[in-house]
Amino acid sequence: MTNICFVSNFHKTYFFEEVALELKNKDYNIFWLCFERKMLIHLEKKFPSENILLLSRNSIENKPKKIADFKLNELVNGDRFLRHQTDWAYQYLIRIQQPVLNFIKEKKINFIFGEVTHAHEILIHRLVNRFKELNCKYLHPQSVRIPNKRFFFLEDEFQAEIFNDDKIHNDNWEVELETIVAVRPRRVAQVDSDVKKELSVSGKFDRLKRFFTQENISKDLPSVIENRKKRSKIALKEEFNKLTYRFVKTADESILNNKKFVVYTLHMQPEASVDVVGVYYDDQLRNIKNIWRILPDEWYIVIKEHSNAIGNRSYSFFKEFLKLRNSILLNEKVDSHLIIDKAEAIFSVSGTIAYEAALKGKYSFTFANIFFNKLKNCLKITLDDFRNIGSINELFDILKERNEEKLSIPEYSEYLYQRSYNGIVDAPVNSVDWHDQDNIKVVSESFNVFLNKFGTR
Repeated sequence: MTNICFVSNFHKTYFFEEVALELKNKDYNIFWLCFERKMLIHLEKKFPSENILLLSRNSIENKPKKIADFKLNELVNGDRFLRHQTDWAYQYLIRIQQPVLNFIKEKKINFIFGEVTHAHEILIHRLVNRFKELNCKYLHPQSVRIPNKRFFFLEDEFQAEIFNDDKIHNDNWEVELETIVAVRPRRVAQVDSDVKKELSVSGKFDRLKRFFTQENISKDLPSVIENRKKRSKIALKEEFNKLTYRFVKTADESILNNKKFVVYTLHMQPEASVDVVGVYYDDQLRNIKNIWRILPDEWYIVIKEHSNAIGNRSYSFFKEFLKLRNSILLNEKVDSHLIIDKAEAIFSVSGTIAYEAALKGKYSFTFANIFFNKLKNCLKITLDDFRNIGSINELFDILKERNEEKLSIPEYSEYLYQRSYNGIVDAPVNSVDWHDQDNIKVVSESFNVFLNKFGTR
């Protein structure tokens, strides 16, 4: 039989609990890595307690036993919660190593399914990769972004490698192959709706109420900031940034007329898409300045705030950007597809806009190595590329040269459909997709198809 383990992660635990129960009915052995006692009590109602390893802050013995070097400085700095709690963060990440290793070994776990967002998740991913003798894989079920309602199993922590990329995953399963086109990802529209609610008067009141009631704070969970003073400071800073953003002068799309420009769309931050996937390129203002440095005199650098990220950045961030010659800050409501159509090129750490641009035949560049770099017109770049080129046209020439080894849109479509599965695995908690029982059954069957092909049954 195949032994599979899920990693609990806030509300996503409840979604994968439903998937796990469907798989349990198909005779898979289900295990859990759990990070708070409240969730342990919940899971024990449906799964044997011996199949759940509790890794809360207070559950592990205080005698740390480091089993390998996992670049803890990088993990703590990239974690939105642990970076503010370094007094215990390092010891916690050391203490959980041996229990996790023992649990995987004793339970003979074949696959672990989880996120690669928090430091403890990435640590477990690195541990599994380091100890090959475990014969275990940590996989990240992740939306393919475009097309909608499909996902795949990513093998690395940077969203670049599909598990068993050299194999067709669903050759014995019906696949409705379509040529992929640039459409707005379903999740983006859902998140935008949530943002509008959060920015409303009732949304602000709900946030304030939650802050005082601490209803979302579990003191044994590593993925929260327990100290109220630290949380207050962070929350006040974010609210102040939201307030002062109103005074940032943004432009509408008409300013782009008759101009040559490139675009960098800002990521939410803190966020795994830039702090984990784009590690070492997580200073977004520095990224922007490096792009600006290679532009011809008459070209413009254009940025646009992420609609869900208002409050992430201070007024001084935008003020510093606008000091650059030929810099334009667009209003966050400007349609991204309109910008793509007019731009000479799109730059991003790992954002979907680079994917959309490549699908539209536009030049796009990512700082992170990402799965859609396989597509023509989408190139991963480095600081050395900026240092070594004489002009941005040389960068375009490099992209065109690399295109010879990349996939056309029809080829990429076939490649992606053959390695992805039906279902939505990343629905926002307030969306209609979240509790859709039909979707849960579809996702569960997709897991079953995957495990039947790559499991040990």
